[in-house]
Amino acid sequence: MLLATRHGGFNPFLRRSAISCLQYCRIHSTGVFWQDQEDIKKRRSVDYKLRGKGRQFVDFMRVVAKGGNGGDGCVSFHREKFLAKGPPNGGNGGRGGDVIIRANKDETTLRRLGKACTAKRGENGLGGGRHGTMGQHLVIDVPVGTIVRQVASPLEEEEELDEREKRDRRWVYYPRMDPDEQVIPGRKNFFLEADRMMDEEERYLQWRERKERQQGPIYADLAEHDQQVVVCHGGAGGYGNPHFLTTDNRSPKWATRGRPGEVRYLELELKTIADIGLVGLPNAGKSTLLGSISNAHPKQGSYAFTTLHPFVGTVDYADQYQLTVADIPGLIQGAHRNVGLGHAFLRHVERAKLLVYVVDLSGKAPWDDLRILQHELEAYRPGLTERQSLIVANKADQVTLAKDNLIKLQQSVEKDKIPVIPVSAKYEKNIIKLTSILRKNVEIIRKQEAEQRQRELDLQQENDTDSQ
Repeated sequence: MLLATRHGGFNPFLRRSAISCLQYCRIHSTGVFWQDQEDIKKRRSVDYKLRGKGRQFVDFMRVVAKGGNGGDGCVSFHREKFLAKGPPNGGNGGRGGDVIIRANKDETTLRRLGKACTAKRGENGLGGGRHGTMGQHLVIDVPVGTIVRQVASPLEEEEELDEREKRDRRWVYYPRMDPDEQVIPGRKNFFLEADRMMDEEERYLQWRERKERQQGPIYADLAEHDQQVVVCHGGAGGYGNPHFLTTDNRSPKWATRGRPGEVRYLELELKTIADIGLVGLPNAGKSTLLGSISNAHPKQGSYAFTTLHPFVGTVDYADQYQLTVADIPGLIQGAHRNVGLGHAFLRHVERAKLLVYVVDLSGKAPWDDLRILQHELEAYRPGLTERQSLIVANKADQVTLAKDNLIKLQQSVEKDKIPVIPVSAKYEKNIIKLTSILRKNVEIIRKQEAEQRQRELDLQQENDTDSQ
């Protein structure tokens, strides 16, 4: 191209050769691109698929919460006609807002949260004795079943400040007021007295902070709607100059700045709350079963890992009785070691009142699948398999294999006395019997929990009465 322009024009022969060269390069590069894409598809694993599609549902997040800073105090004096030197009338700064985490039944994921959550700052005080307004609280709505844990903050280097910088961060000065003015012998330095008074208040606040730290880090289980916890308090507002008025000092020319809000590092972990948890290996038919017994419409497919995050449905009965059923994504062998995002799935099993093992009756050895599921649950949380449970033998419509496998499966769980219910979720066979059995079991569990809560309440009242 460059040679053609140097010879005073564009040679047609060179133009045709250049175009053919460009076409060849384009075709060659396209072939390499598609070849690389095929290699990438071959290298894709289940983990890559889960990472790509699991971003819509977030059940674990680390958050930095910070309360709002307090507003600064005001330095002002009353001025009016025939009153050149009035009394100080600066207002105090407003308190910073708190950070509150609240459970909301309308929320289903932690995806809407940001990495940093900061409440509003308090407004500064104004002249005429007008105090600053308090900063607005930051209310963070999270799904019901979220656990809030405080974690240790990362080590940060403390900024070293000299005395002048520390003083400037604490005080607000009146115009033309010099805090470093020379002290006249035999005369009080009111500013140094005020500075010492604020040092005593600072030591008291540090002592109170150490006391609060001894109570332990924040841990809250938001298991009910509108349950909330205050994780960070806002900073106190600064004092206006009337706060430093004394009989000796009638015109204090300084005020304090607002204090910074609390900073805490938190972990939010969502554990789905449901009456029944469907547990099974991939492609066992859990989503199809959930769609046949409840009003949910989860994605269904004939391949593994169709469900990539928990899906909760509601079972409605004729007498308006309701049950909640959670479809837990498929567990694989080694899930307790976090293989295949095992912990991200297993944490949603902990709160289920009734465990329902869904096994594929048309497989080679459904009893081995059941053994794998029980081993993974017990290894993740000891005692989890001791909960009340039952087995749903799905895909019973495959008559050639299901009949023999059903007998062997019942024989393998005969010692544990776990009921086995054969169903066909695809054709909705034996579904009515399954829903009735689920209701009976959940009613018994709810009754036992109510009695347990009543006993604890009675015991607490007896202790309160004895203490009085």
